[in-house]
Amino acid sequence: MTMVTSAQVDVLVPVHSESRPVRRLARSVLEHTNVPVRLLVVAHNIEEQRIRAALGPYAEDARVDVVGFRDGIPSPAGPMNFALDRVTAPWFTKIDSDDRLSPGALDGWVRRAETRGADAVLPAMLLPAVGEGFPTPPRRPGRVVLDPVRDRLSYRTSTMGLFSADLRQQARPVEGLETGEDIAPSLRLWFGARKVVAAGDGDAYLVGDDAVDRVTESARTLATELAFAPLLVAEDMWGALGEAARAAVVRKLIRVHVLGALGRRELDATVVSDAANALETLLRSAPSALRSLSRLDVELIDRLRARAAVEDVAALVERRRRYAQPRAMLTPSLHRTLDRDAPLRFLSASLLAQRRARRAARAA
Repeated sequence: MTMVTSAQVDVLVPVHSESRPVRRLARSVLEHTNVPVRLLVVAHNIEEQRIRAALGPYAEDARVDVVGFRDGIPSPAGPMNFALDRVTAPWFTKIDSDDRLSPGALDGWVRRAETRGADAVLPAMLLPAVGEGFPTPPRRPGRVVLDPVRDRLSYRTSTMGLFSADLRQQARPVEGLETGEDIAPSLRLWFGARKVVAAGDGDAYLVGDDAVDRVTESARTLATELAFAPLLVAEDMWGALGEAARAAVVRKLIRVHVLGALGRRELDATVVSDAANALETLLRSAPSALRSLSRLDVELIDRLRARAAVEDVAALVERRRRYAQPRAMLTPSLHRTLDRDAPLRFLSASLLAQRRARRAARAA
């Protein structure tokens, strides 16, 4: 089979099971894209022939390259880095093996990048099967050129989108983590790109929900979930961020990955200690992050850092579930209440993003 050597976009697809709907993925790219592409399918810890069989007739397409990668590790970081090392096109994108693109999405991404002089394109991520979308990031409505702080790009952890080949190193997931391997690369991309633009409304990334072996959240310890934190703050990229950028990122990590995780698990002294350790790591590099959090969040953070009794922490975690209360809406200093990342503006932006994503998903 003769491989395409002049692809404009390398499409990277790590896959570990022949039960994944990779034929659907291939169809969405190969039959609905005009720009020259190469579909680089990485058979991770599985025989290449089994993935070729799953691809069906697309395995014989000259634009498809199936390569094997074995590391014996059930993590997407290894095969993704393997694929990134093989990027030769001017642009690259990643598609998870369960997912696909809306018709013509790649053409739209390339066109948007080239007309706007951008090196990163951020698409909507939709769940058309259920008529929902991901409201991340909760960016300013109507904006095409995005600012990583003002458009809250740190809330988009996934690295789905179109990127210049110059950003290959920034896109590398962190190996050795059981989870959270995409947190650092997403921040490197959004804050390290020269210009990030939003994709057109119809050029969406479509998330699948029908893979028979989709990995569910395993019973990891909180320490494992938060193991990314010390590695993140040790990165060169982290030191290069300004104070406002670090504070914005830390607020997101605290809200979603630390405090959010407490509401999903049984609390005990070990969980309290693990959360406190992560908070110390993050806040040491961005103490101003606390200024725009809610009074309730700051109270919970203070209790965690003081290693308070589990019952006290649990009571605050339960109170945090209720947004319609003054302490969940107001910041410690009233003059910060209307800050960009303070609860009032953040929740308003999130609701708008949720409605926008829902409309787009139902139209997909």
